Amino acid sequence: MADTLLQYFDQNPGRLINKWLHYFAIYERHFEKYRGKPIRLLEYGVSHGGSLQMWRYYFGPTAQIIGVDIDPRCAAFAEAGIEIVIG
Repeated sequence: MADTLLQYFDQNPGRLINKWLHYFAIYERHFEKYRGKPIRLLEYGVSHGGSLQMWRYYFGPTAQIIGVDIDPRCAAFAEAGIEIVIG
């Protein structure tokens, strides 16, 4: 589905996500081929942790999502399939 990420963003069941809307079509075009595969994704800037949950949903249960932030409070956003690195 071409609008999977945008639909997730619009119906966001988790933490706050801050993304520019025009990025979603670009993400889908470049990342769709990796869905359901055992990928490792690294995102700098955790903020509220919502985009990490979005990536976990999008790529599926075999994906390893890693968020990096300098704010030690972000460590609280670690959960199954989502690792937080402070640094």
